[in-house]
Amino acid sequence: MGALAVISPLDISPGDRGWIESIRTRHDPQHAFIEPHFTLVFPFHGVGVSAVEQHVKTVAAATQSIPFRLCAVRVVADVLSPRIYVFLVPDLGESEIRDLHGKLYQGILASNLKADIPYEPHVTVAATEHWSDADVVSRSIGPVEIVGRLRELLFIFIDGRNVRELHRFPLQ
Repeated sequence: MGALAVISPLDISPGDRGWIESIRTRHDPQHAFIEPHFTLVFPFHGVGVSAVEQHVKTVAAATQSIPFRLCAVRVVADVLSPRIYVFLVPDLGESEIRDLHGKLYQGILASNLKADIPYEPHVTVAATEHWSDADVVSRSIGPVEIVGRLRELLFIFIDGRNVRELHRFPLQ
């Protein structure tokens, strides 16, 4: 059984994309099936595709594209699994991405919000089972300054390790 989710891919320079992918190729098991992105609605079940699609379309139509700057590296333990992640996190655009996440979790998706898990806008570049491995990766990354823009929302279906795009909705 698959799950639905909403992400926003990064509109960044080819050089920055290549740099992120060089890290993800070595350290992120998801690199081969999903592009670098901000997750805005985490995988969920139990809501009809057409209803969610309409909700995401409505939110996208009312949302301006979001400039962002990834400026820091953070190691974070997953509260739902034994995984440890390495994130690139923004300063510029952080509050706008957080607001977009909140708008998407209103209405039909409200019951899917895990309110006990704080949302932190991020781009995952590594995942491991050991904090020490994540720490080594984070230290190897060095200073970060990647500027870009979120221009669209992707409504996706995730089935095991496969991701299928259901629809793209441009931001204004």
